[in-house]
Amino acid sequence: MEFFTGMPVWFSAFVGCAVGSVIPIIHTELLVLGIVTLAPGKHGLPLVLIATTGTMVGKTILYFGGRGLLRLKFRQREKIDRMVAHAEKRRGLTGSVLFASAASGFPPFYIVTVASGILKLSLVTFLTLGFVGRFLRFAAVVYAPQLVRGLTP
Repeated sequence: MEFFTGMPVWFSAFVGCAVGSVIPIIHTELLVLGIVTLAPGKHGLPLVLIATTGTMVGKTILYFGGRGLLRLKFRQREKIDRMVAHAEKRRGLTGSVLFASAASGFPPFYIVTVASGILKLSLVTFLTLGFVGRFLRFAAVVYAPQLVRGLTP
């Protein structure tokens, strides 16, 4: 029964992360951190999975925009073009950069996502590396406060 009473929270987390991954002024990590402060610890893993899935849904829209399958205007076009030019010279590092970006946010995952589409990186590769990287990032956001709490006297 408890699962259904939390559905608005889970739905909000999913939608907030999906929208926040497309509109960069919405900070998905703060959204997740806010939710985890209200939710008991046993809901950490579902929150990480929901946030990761929501984020990757939004990033897939950006990826398809980079592929040219959707007409999107990107405000950071110069940065995206520089990243694409840099990545084309170093094709072997594309997956590593994608994973590092998804996990750490550096270089910005928004730009890396669009560049991945422009470079026609495999959708399966994009989704796999992006999902694992984002999962680790959100897991750190959800579980780091518990670790800090455990270290304080």
